Amino acid sequence: MKGEVIYLYAYDIAYEANLAEIEKKMLGAAERFQIGRLKDAPREFPVYRPLSVQMEEAQLETTNGPVTVTSSVKLFSLGAISVKVRVPVTCERITDFLAFRNLRFKDGTTLDGRVQEIAQRLFDNWRPHLDTPVTALEEAEVYTIFCLNTPMAGANAGEPMERWLHHNEREVAALLGGEADPSRLSEQEVQETLKYRYSYYQNDLAVVDWDTALLVDTPEGYHDTLYVLEVANLQLEELKVYDAKLDQVLDKAYDDVEVVARPHAFRARQRVLDELREIKMDLAKVADELSNITKFFGDWHLARIYMGCAARFHLSEWEGNVNQKLRALDGLYTMLQQDSTNRVMLVLEISIVALFVIDLIIIVVMGVK
Repeated sequence: MKGEVIYLYAYDIAYEANLAEIEKKMLGAAERFQIGRLKDAPREFPVYRPLSVQMEEAQLETTNGPVTVTSSVKLFSLGAISVKVRVPVTCERITDFLAFRNLRFKDGTTLDGRVQEIAQRLFDNWRPHLDTPVTALEEAEVYTIFCLNTPMAGANAGEPMERWLHHNEREVAALLGGEADPSRLSEQEVQETLKYRYSYYQNDLAVVDWDTALLVDTPEGYHDTLYVLEVANLQLEELKVYDAKLDQVLDKAYDDVEVVARPHAFRARQRVLDELREIKMDLAKVADELSNITKFFGDWHLARIYMGCAARFHLSEWEGNVNQKLRALDGLYTMLQQDSTNRVMLVLEISIVALFVIDLIIIVVMGVK
């Protein structure tokens, strides 16, 4: 079986990235990503186009033998990058691909470490054109894709991929689940692993699991599917990052609200209001842009695959958590703003009453004279 193993690494690097300025800085080394031939898509489908950078090919010695590694990086305007690493593989059986699930090199380094170095180097280079860059790159969200090229050796000529999957479902489930012995898997686990599977032509297949996927097609045929998986993986990383950021923001906001609740903390109250307003606007903007990059309209093939990814990754639950915390932040801001307004109104009312009393005193004093 000929194919390749593709590793996707998603990193959050900033609130926002200036793609136009970074494209100029790269002097032709970067270009806007172009999606390929879409299956049953609208003629004028608006696809999000990140900035794409192709890295140099490398010949490396792994614990599985010598491999050719090609890497590319996509930079998204919402301040995130996705590193894609491709390793061509030839195996006799499906489960032989398991050896490439966690790629290690003979010098003791890992693929994760090498990708981290690539991401760090680009991050340092692009930092001047990033809005509120992170202080340090955190651990990436990793997704592994096993790709088999059609036609496959050993498969019956013209056999539909759905039928091929039926004959090899236990081996495929073991590969996606990281199990060396397919016979140990229960039927329930096999069916759960293969729950999100999609096929458009007779000779293509996509099976989506929570941290791995299987694609069976020609390299040109699964080009677009790779992009869908890449975007979904990046969306998961961003939702996790902003969920954690909102936890920190809310904890600080609760403490600040307690401090500024004192009657004489007017300046502190205004400072907290300004901070909350800025954070609320930044996070709301990021959440909106995060949604924009995955707007797949209609009921066409790539949209179905994306919906399968969203279900597997529990994106709706993550998005719900982020939106709930944004509403809580908005509630704190509204409460503090209302409290500030009430205090100002109270001061104005007291001032008016004081002026009225002073006016009465002046009138009485002048009348007595």
